[in-house]
Amino acid sequence: MPIDLHHRLSEFSYGYGVTREIERYLAAVGIEATPFLPSLLHEAKLGFDVAFDRPGKPLLLQFKLGEVVKRFKSKSGKAAPTLQRPFWRFRVDTAEPDGQYDVLLKAEKAGAEVYYAAPRFTDWDAYASHFQKGKVLDRSLLMRPSEIEQKLIRQGEPDGSHLVVYDRSSVHVYSDGDEVEEVDPEELAEKIRADLLQQRERADLLLQRVYLGLGEFRRVRLVDGHIEQAAQTSPDLARSPKRRAQERERRLESFKGRADREGDAIFAALGAETWSMGTQLIFAALKT
Repeated sequence: MPIDLHHRLSEFSYGYGVTREIERYLAAVGIEATPFLPSLLHEAKLGFDVAFDRPGKPLLLQFKLGEVVKRFKSKSGKAAPTLQRPFWRFRVDTAEPDGQYDVLLKAEKAGAEVYYAAPRFTDWDAYASHFQKGKVLDRSLLMRPSEIEQKLIRQGEPDGSHLVVYDRSSVHVYSDGDEVEEVDPEELAEKIRADLLQQRERADLLLQRVYLGLGEFRRVRLVDGHIEQAAQTSPDLARSPKRRAQERERRLESFKGRADREGDAIFAALGAETWSMGTQLIFAALKT
């Protein structure tokens, strides 16, 4: 039977360790990292100690506590991927409109750096040891949402509920067990640095594009191979994107009323929405 890691380690604790180490990796290549903190939203005057009128990138980290699995058996009869023990799994729903995966993938396509992060350990003692040594990321999986999308498209699999299964050295989207690419922490930091060196767009404009991109319709692949927009699958879902767009607009306008700069308001709006689904937003910019 799978062992639920949530009983041994919280996403908050794990996410804190990942965030601190990401900041160190970025600092090592000359990048300032400013994590979004929801506590700042309670201040009467909204402001962040960072300039958004220069190039910069939003980085989104989605933390997943995978279940450690003792054995893997396919209910569909398909062959299980070749895995070394111990191995872990977590589930993603790629078909849910405005669900966690949907929001992350749209943010990535709009220009944000977006990654799933999941531990390759099973208990608090292991986490405490890795945290003390600064090795939490070295013992974690980092993977882009687009990797899941591309793998499912190559497999000809429809959107829906899928398993990400991984061991200490590989990761698979479980439809046919094919391996997908993960990202090394140093590679993540170097990619962001390279992007920032080439970027000419102001950060506040990029943040706005990402925030508005969350309201875009994403086409969902159905079982019979047809493609539909998620918002067209039922009358209820057709109405709900309009409501969510209105909520996003109201949220942004509310933050604008409390912020001196529009960039602060957009960063707060994006951070508040992603934080509500367990995602850490970090603003990355070259050190001045």
